[in-house]
Amino acid sequence: MIGTNDIYGKTILEPSAGKGDLVDALKAQGATVLCCEMHPELAEIAASKATFLAYDFLGLRSEQISHIHAIYMNPPFSNADKHILHAWEIAPDGCHIVALCNANTLDRDHTQGRRQLTALLRNYGTRISLGNCFAQAERTTDVQVALINLYKPASADNFDGYFSDEADDELPEGNGLLPYNAVREVVQRYVNALRLYDQVIDNAVSMNSLVGEFGIEKLTFTCREGEKDRSREEFRRGLQNKAWEWIFRKMDMEKFVTKRLRDDINRFVEHQTKVPFTMRNIYKMMQLIAGTHSQRMDKALIDVFDRLTQYHHDNRYNVEGWKTNSHYLMGEKFILPYMVAPAYHGGMTLSISSHNTDLVEDLVKALCYITGRNYTHIGRLNAYLHEELPLAPNESTRRYRVFEYGKWYEWGFFRIKGFKKGTMHFQFLDLDVWALFNQHIARIKGYPLPESVSWKAA
Repeated sequence: MIGTNDIYGKTILEPSAGKGDLVDALKAQGATVLCCEMHPELAEIAASKATFLAYDFLGLRSEQISHIHAIYMNPPFSNADKHILHAWEIAPDGCHIVALCNANTLDRDHTQGRRQLTALLRNYGTRISLGNCFAQAERTTDVQVALINLYKPASADNFDGYFSDEADDELPEGNGLLPYNAVREVVQRYVNALRLYDQVIDNAVSMNSLVGEFGIEKLTFTCREGEKDRSREEFRRGLQNKAWEWIFRKMDMEKFVTKRLRDDINRFVEHQTKVPFTMRNIYKMMQLIAGTHSQRMDKALIDVFDRLTQYHHDNRYNVEGWKTNSHYLMGEKFILPYMVAPAYHGGMTLSISSHNTDLVEDLVKALCYITGRNYTHIGRLNAYLHEELPLAPNESTRRYRVFEYGKWYEWGFFRIKGFKKGTMHFQFLDLDVWALFNQHIARIKGYPLPESVSWKAA
């Protein structure tokens, strides 16, 4: 799997680590490894060898791995397509994905997931036949194995060279994007938290010097978040990410924060270790985000359009008479897989392993941008499907609205309907909004719009 790939100094995710054989091989080549593993006993072994992120890889989010360079994976052969597709969805731009799977997963594409993986491989990767390579393995399996290489297109770092490495000067107060005192507060909290972390380390050094004469040596104090140890650098990065989230909440900037922007910021925090978290740089970030909102929404529109239409032919609206068959529109109705799951209070809710949730959120934010609607008045789909009902007199237990499978509901710009197999159907409530979306896509992509189409009739 590693072959001639240069992984020295790279950060790599192993999503199904088992007892860590692949982790060992990656580390032997000089890589820093992050891992996931579902089985608790194996997860304990894997966590002793690499940075453990989660038990369930399918619940991993893109912001958790926005700084990695590659994913090396040997997923369960029973649903390898789902694991590889999830890896592609959450992988950062420029990531290399290396995966093993049963060759039948690629050769017998009788499910939508397999067809999507086949199309992904055709556009962005290669496959190599390894034959029956697990015949003599520790855990044997009598199948033909394929080795997949996928290369996610790279994009420029939007923040490279933009921020100042200087300490703050006193910035003038005024009617800025965020009140000056709020900026000062978040910076002070960040700086003081790191100072306290350093004080604990200094105390450990002092205690060792005091009790060393008595034979007590190598006392250490560890920072833990939940069950995970946090080094100073891990603590700093996590603290800074949470500080940015705090700023976006304070500014009510959720309408600006697409998946791509969130990943860009996380990747920036992970890699730009020398850029200080200062009031000056916070204002620079706010100005950059507000100043490039139009370009970012265009990117979000294209990301949504490509993902909705490229692998799901049912989501396309082919217009007769276009010069080439490569030009098509997004359908008035579209379908997304792996979206819903049973809710504990009955009915359905969003699946925690869905990688399409961010896609829907970005689509709604882009539609708000091009229609002028307020995103705050729509909110997240997850919040809509988890609506808490008011308590009746003498009630103390929370009750939630039950959303039934197979029934239409209205949310934001859409009618939505979920099915027990996990798919969700979306239909535009207003055909003028559907037309406006496709007009923006045509403008960005340079498509000629068909003259003969009557949007209302369509």
